[in-house]
Amino acid sequence: MSLNCASAGDSEQESEAGKFSYGKQGLQFDDGTGNNFLWFGVRLQTRWANERVTQDELPGAPVTTSSELGLNRGRLKLGGHVVSPRFAIYSEYDIVDSRLLDLRATYKFADWLSIRIGQWKSEFNRERIDSSGKQQFVERSVATPWFTIDRQQGVVASGRVARETRADTSYWFGWLSGAGRGGDTSEADGLWLARVQWNFHGRVLGFSQSATSRPEKPEGSVAVAAVTGKSAYTAFSSRGGGQLPGFVNGSPDQYRIEQVMIETAYQYGGFSWQQEFHWKEVLDRVAGQKRRYVGGYAQAGMFFSEWVESFPEALEFALRIARVDPDRGVSGDTEEEFTLGSNWFFKGHRNKLTLDVSRVVRLQAPETDTSNRVRLQWDWSF
Repeated sequence: MSLNCASAGDSEQESEAGKFSYGKQGLQFDDGTGNNFLWFGVRLQTRWANERVTQDELPGAPVTTSSELGLNRGRLKLGGHVVSPRFAIYSEYDIVDSRLLDLRATYKFADWLSIRIGQWKSEFNRERIDSSGKQQFVERSVATPWFTIDRQQGVVASGRVARETRADTSYWFGWLSGAGRGGDTSEADGLWLARVQWNFHGRVLGFSQSATSRPEKPEGSVAVAAVTGKSAYTAFSSRGGGQLPGFVNGSPDQYRIEQVMIETAYQYGGFSWQQEFHWKEVLDRVAGQKRRYVGGYAQAGMFFSEWVESFPEALEFALRIARVDPDRGVSGDTEEEFTLGSNWFFKGHRNKLTLDVSRVVRLQAPETDTSNRVRLQWDWSF
């Protein structure tokens, strides 16, 4: 009897201990009912660069031109679902700059309707939605700081209709604070966001660059997105709200922002493609100044092992071009980028080395500023 009692106790303790494990996202906890599941992960991004430039920086920002090696990003992540599999939560904290990046909750009523509230990267354009840990290059393109809506507080409805048919479509519609990450929403009218994405193969292409999964069936999308509203800011980044060149810190709702974006994306086998075209107008309602911006990028990558058997399976090569016209009313002012990149994937995007070489040309008549960038990065999640 005593032996049986001991065995039952040991079994119960093992069952309790079995709720903790290590999974694809990191350390995870499952209560066994299916209603409560949490995971905790860490992502570190170490980078060497011949000059310090990030996707947050606009022309005129100070640049460190000497070679630099350091921890570029360090993220603590907590996610999962509580009470019900329909109620998902997620938070992300940047330990390098001591910033709360994401804090959101999402309830899924059905495939066609989910409601999200909190602070997160708004679902405007794919390049910004893609995690910095799932990029094809060391940094996003030079188009990012001009057009991204970035992280905002707000509430958004989303869903998917006509699932797994030729009409398969995803949508996002909602209100954003217009105050940027961590901004004060008390005096802002805010921004309205709409994004419609046609999944033309009846399958959703996730927000992740590089065809690391080597999809055996093609996955692609065509999306159109728009933003309209008022804000004290004309630019947004992980730092929060800011100003594009030529604009000053404004009062609440001083700037009216109108934006439209057209995007395509595709992955099949070892090939990946994505592209965005942006149009943006900013009206200073106090000074009466109006400025229009046009720009975008296109990039493609290939695992050549899909064609050449002797080629390393872990190695990918990629190319990106980007161009921005920061003022349609002025001729001879453009920003252009040409980048060649390569990735060696040890464990998909969770452990990879990335090397890219860029040439960035900024024309501000009559002067031309040319920058050559070399960057090597190790991105590791655990």
